[in-house]
Amino acid sequence: MKLRQLFIVLFIFCLLTGCKKDHTGTIPVVTLVAKWNLVTDYTSNHLAQMNTYTGVAGDYFDFRADGKCYVKEGSLYDTLTYAIKNDTTITISPFAFNNAAYFSGQANPLTLHAATLTSAGPYPPGEVDYRQVKLSR
Repeated sequence: MKLRQLFIVLFIFCLLTGCKKDHTGTIPVVTLVAKWNLVTDYTSNHLAQMNTYTGVAGDYFDFRADGKCYVKEGSLYDTLTYAIKNDTTITISPFAFNNAAYFSGQANPLTLHAATLTSAGPYPPGEVDYRQVKLSR
């Protein structure tokens, strides 16, 4: 009788320790396709002319899956086209003089909650040398 009780206890113990739930949590995919709030839009040129626009409620960069980006910056509206070239480069037209931008920032230039787009390069006199747009969601 004691042997039978021992087997029952062992059987229950095995059932309790052998059944584990699979925790297959999904990792969210970081993507630019979303409606982002505009934090700042900073431009400068080699003549030391600088301009910083700080986004207000309602300002956005809305990147769509069809390669269009709808922008509202203050009272200005614009439609841009974009193409992601690789993990660090994006082409946005019109964005800056050469329409090339790259993801930049600290350790993670594109996260679930923040994105930084930067365009820099030698441009003709009077043109924007540097543009950096910071976005959040």
